[in-house]
Amino acid sequence: MSRSLPTSPTDVGVDEVPTLEASVRDAARTAVGISGDITIPKWKVAAPTSARRRVLGLSLINASISLPLTTLLLLSPEIARDNNWTTTTVGGTVIAAAILAGLVGAPLSDRVPFNRRTAASVVFAVNSAVFALLMNLIPAFGWFLLVALARGVLFGLGAPIWRTLAFDSTVPEARARAIARTHMGTLIGSALGGACAWIAIAGLTIGTGQALLLSGILAVILSLGSLLLTETKVGGAEPDRLRRAMGQVDDPVAGLRPSWSESTLRVRSIPTVKFALTSYVAIGWCAGAALIVPVIRLSQARELTDGTAALVITIASAVAFLTLYLVARGLEKSVRRSPESLAAVIPVGLIIGFAGLLLIGLVRPVISPQLALATIGGFLAWVALDITMLSVIQPEDRPTAVGISLFSAIGGSLLALLVISAVSSLIGGSAAYAVAFAVASLPMILFWRRSKKLIRAVGPDLDARLGVDDETQDFDEAVAESGSVPVLSARNIDFAYGSVQVLFDVSMRVNEGEMVALLGPNGVGKTTLLRVLSGLESPQAGVVRLAGDNVTDVNASKRVALGLSQIVGGNAVFGSMTVYENLMMYGFSLGRDRASIKEGIDEAFQVFPKIADRRNQLGSTLSGGEQQMLGLSKALITKPKILVVDEFSLGLAPIVVGELLEMVRQLNARGTAILVVEQSVNVALNLVDRCYFMEKGEIVYEGNAKDLLAQPELVQALSLGGHPTAADSDPVTLDKSGSPA
Repeated sequence: MSRSLPTSPTDVGVDEVPTLEASVRDAARTAVGISGDITIPKWKVAAPTSARRRVLGLSLINASISLPLTTLLLLSPEIARDNNWTTTTVGGTVIAAAILAGLVGAPLSDRVPFNRRTAASVVFAVNSAVFALLMNLIPAFGWFLLVALARGVLFGLGAPIWRTLAFDSTVPEARARAIARTHMGTLIGSALGGACAWIAIAGLTIGTGQALLLSGILAVILSLGSLLLTETKVGGAEPDRLRRAMGQVDDPVAGLRPSWSESTLRVRSIPTVKFALTSYVAIGWCAGAALIVPVIRLSQARELTDGTAALVITIASAVAFLTLYLVARGLEKSVRRSPESLAAVIPVGLIIGFAGLLLIGLVRPVISPQLALATIGGFLAWVALDITMLSVIQPEDRPTAVGISLFSAIGGSLLALLVISAVSSLIGGSAAYAVAFAVASLPMILFWRRSKKLIRAVGPDLDARLGVDDETQDFDEAVAESGSVPVLSARNIDFAYGSVQVLFDVSMRVNEGEMVALLGPNGVGKTTLLRVLSGLESPQAGVVRLAGDNVTDVNASKRVALGLSQIVGGNAVFGSMTVYENLMMYGFSLGRDRASIKEGIDEAFQVFPKIADRRNQLGSTLSGGEQQMLGLSKALITKPKILVVDEFSLGLAPIVVGELLEMVRQLNARGTAILVVEQSVNVALNLVDRCYFMEKGEIVYEGNAKDLLAQPELVQALSLGGHPTAADSDPVTLDKSGSPA
């Protein structure tokens, strides 16, 4: 986010700078709920009525999802027997629906407009419950499969929205209790689903079909709780609080909806998220193992009656619900202390969960306490993990992160199912149960180690998201010292094609209204650097900023919208289109605003009359110079803050190059900053204000173009790939913003 710093580092004493940086970080963290104040008000005080309604609605939605699923899983042997199916068929259908939720539903959910989340939540929740009801009306496997898959897609569509709404529903200080309460809804549904199954299995008044129908009806009723939802801003109160605390202006990047692929790239580049996804696999593993407990007991050990197995699920869910309610205030204290304090809850929850799995196998025949322990641990880790992961992610990327975490959790459940089933089938007999769950508890060691890394990563990642990390503060200090924000800057960029590193710690900048050249022999990384600056490649390290905003993980099309355009030498024209059609095609980067597009085209024709004379001529029939003119004229349509031009004089006659240079000067005179990559050193130095020379993927020289023209020996050495000697020039040291120190 763009920050307006109240003071420059030069305005305070050296000893005061660390204190200033600490106060900025504290202000940012306080704005997102990490205040250090562990005085926890009552829920009604912490959350206004609208927030409590949203949380209640989301809790009921979660209950409507888990209720029919639990009933279906517990009654799967009876369903298979009554319909002459196999238990594997029923289980396989549930698995297919889960996979579809992760693969199809979650990515599609990312397309729901931010201002339509509430309406989408109602549609997905109610329809999911209706499909759960319809699943049981027609006893045909094709119908059962179709409806189950449709419900899986609906769940995948809704889950990312529901979980991000839970995160946004209250002020940050009350977030832990809000998310805990929505997860408690899942436990309510599991308890009710277990009760429906128990009534049917025990033969109390209703049979299997009636129990499934009852669970569907209850799910529909619970799903109507979605009507309690009200729309809230993306990020809730957090973005406004953060801007007020930090003196920030609106972030143009945050206003743009990222694509699924772009958002996935940004999310997966955050260390905390990488470690968190492993923990989601662990939670899914724990949940998957817990769900098949009754199946293993019934088919292998035969230590429980059918009705008791369902009753165990009901009791365990109820105990976990009560426990989560009691510990929610403690979780909120952890949120307020520090991000590391909350993240430390995750491995604790995982240990409790896997200890419960181990005890399920070792302590028999009573399994309600063991299963309750596994459920408590899993949900405790889940709540802490949701808050930890989403807190380090920008609000617009959170639905994508939830979708990825959903897929990870589903994968963990399927792995647990395969491992426990395979081990129990291989061993057989009563010993199978103990061995299977002992094996299921072994991954705890791996998950424990990864969660410890998560604890170390969350603090720096949160500061980076808030813009108070070391890199951002260093950039702000450099800007405060220079008095201006570069229109384009790159700092400490590393880039590799596979295992071959091409760019090494590259830093550079282009100031507003400036013309800068990037020079050097062939193969030194100039074009690769341009691709990184334009968003066509993602660096392994470093930061790219456009007008001060971090756009490192913003894709090329979004960077065009933010004011960066690139013209590639020899490749800027569609040959099968006319000049006018080329300009129209480029103009659509503005969206569907035809008036703005037409205005830009008219301006291009006015400034570049040669192009206007050929408006109906095919691009392929233009000369090389005319094609470059057409490429440059496109910049007048989008009116970029900075235009990046790659090898615009390549293969052109000197007289044509002279015309192009004049066009570039006209564009610059209109306020567009220019970055030129050019092999012709003389052409570039007569055009630009400053220049950078690259050699072997590094910036080896930065200086004033006029000064360099007066040193032909130095120009020759740099052009041939040689470093400037001490006699030629003093070495140039770049500061952290890419400026000369």
